[in-house]
Amino acid sequence: MIDTPHTLEVRRSLRRFLSAHAPRLSRGDAVVCGVSGGGDSLALAAACVHAGLDVTTVTVDHGLQDGSAEVAREAARTCRELGASARTVRVQVTGAGEAAARDARYRALGGCAAGRPVLVAHTADDDAEGLLLALARGSGTGSLAGLREITGDHPVVSAGAGWLGRPLLHATRADTLGSCAELGIDVWHDPHNTSATVLRSRVRNELLPMAREILGEHVGDALARSARLLREDADLLDDQARRVLSEVGARGSATLPVGVLVGHPAALRRRVLRRWLGAQVGPLTSRHLEAMDALVAGWHGQGPVAVPYPETGSPSTLSRTSTMGGTRRLVVRRRRTTTGSQLVLEQEDRTP
Repeated sequence: MIDTPHTLEVRRSLRRFLSAHAPRLSRGDAVVCGVSGGGDSLALAAACVHAGLDVTTVTVDHGLQDGSAEVAREAARTCRELGASARTVRVQVTGAGEAAARDARYRALGGCAAGRPVLVAHTADDDAEGLLLALARGSGTGSLAGLREITGDHPVVSAGAGWLGRPLLHATRADTLGSCAELGIDVWHDPHNTSATVLRSRVRNELLPMAREILGEHVGDALARSARLLREDADLLDDQARRVLSEVGARGSATLPVGVLVGHPAALRRRVLRRWLGAQVGPLTSRHLEAMDALVAGWHGQGPVAVPYPETGSPSTLSRTSTMGGTRRLVVRRRRTTTGSQLVLEQEDRTP
């Protein structure tokens, strides 16, 4: 009997995913797998073919490394040998850094999907690393929480995919690399994954090995489990926040009745505030949320809270230039109205 324990773990994680989300996805259904040529994504592609899914792999060539076109072609060749349809896409990355490359990749994957679900190969190790990075930033539950197995709120969906799935969150990187070795699949090793200039790589290659030495070899599993439990808590609070906003129809509105928030715990109030503002503002920090929450729970007549303008897609009505020759800022203030106190999102002129 062939000894393939890692492959069995990868397939077990995929079966668990398919069982949990049936009938959304079942044998014979068409999916797109994002494949870089690394061990995680090739193991995912192999497992999906084995499970009877109609697999098309898409390898995105960002053109940022020497030989990237050859890496993409080799990944596609390997996927065809596994039994998948495969294609490569060259993209133009605008901007610097990992985020710009990721955005370009997701746009390409979504465009190729054309309504089909996109599956990507995040593993339990990604949850463990993400938890440690979020802790170092002093993040709240939303950032500490693990990745969602399925999401419809993602750039790849905006670009054309039906939804995004992560079937390997119950497998480890050791399982995916081990599976490729067991199946005789040659993998590409991205130099960024070992670069000392990439923070996540240092967490992966320096911090986690030290943690295993000090805290035990299963610390990565424990961190990933904590991230999954935090995801359940975060999803519950987010669902409650959605219900609060739906009761008053305030999402996307420039006003929010203070009475909607009064009586709720702080954790829920801050989530309601974040969802209320949504895409009307730029990225909010914990300081923004705490200051806005004080307009509700610690009101003593204080002034407005400045919040960032949206990064992209800002309507023309949100001009940052004042007609008085100065500049404007975007603020949330508390205002008394005939129907009660309201939080109001508005622009405020600042004189030169």
